[in-house]
Amino acid sequence: MDPDVGPADDRFLALAQTHLARLRAQGGPSIREAGGFTAARLAAGGRLHHFDTGHTSREPVRRAGGLVGLHAIEVRFTLDHPTPPGRPPAGLEQSYYYDNEEMGRMVAARSRLGEGDVLWLVSNSGKEPFPVALALGARAAGCAVVAVTSVAFSASLAARHSSGKRVFEVADRVVDTGGPVGDAAVTVPGLATPICPLSGLLNTAAVWALTAATTEALLARGIEPAVYRSVNLPDGFAFNAEAERRYRDRGI
Repeated sequence: MDPDVGPADDRFLALAQTHLARLRAQGGPSIREAGGFTAARLAAGGRLHHFDTGHTSREPVRRAGGLVGLHAIEVRFTLDHPTPPGRPPAGLEQSYYYDNEEMGRMVAARSRLGEGDVLWLVSNSGKEPFPVALALGARAAGCAVVAVTSVAFSASLAARHSSGKRVFEVADRVVDTGGPVGDAAVTVPGLATPICPLSGLLNTAAVWALTAATTEALLARGIEPAVYRSVNLPDGFAFNAEAERRYRDRGI
């Protein structure tokens, strides 16, 4: 299909299908390897953490079919300072923190990351100082990093961390989503800027595929991980309370 011909909605769905198929074909081996790597560390007593710089940060957290033992790192930062008369407005940058390297180091230091742990770190562009600092801080604490990122997009951008590196260059394992440079993928006649980003779809698919690979690798080791069930099922709340109790007792 020509990506520039046909209705925009149909072209988006076709592009999404193409990119998911590419992730399956080209990213499958790295996902399975990263899942086995994660499972080995969990089996040895490590813990699993997750941080996402994008709009899918809550996607795998306490979800039906998700791992109980996924410890989400969530950062909420808001700077509220009304602009004085005669001063230029701060704009969207006022509450943006991914360009702050020191904050990334602080989050790594104050999170409960430990030796033998794994951090699934999702950053589509991977070039900002915050996620790189978080990855380096995690590794310094003995926590391995599995990066979920678009390598092509990241490699096209200048690194902003003081090390001169991007997320895919500092991680222990990399799952390349294959997302396009610039993220937005659909061109529409009469509009200069492409629409419809693919990173949310691809990042979500990659993280759930990692979950599947990790779960399968744990079961192959004779370990049944605690997993959430939908609370919309009749026994959902009771099942999840028991799953969380099992996780507290076993750590997996």
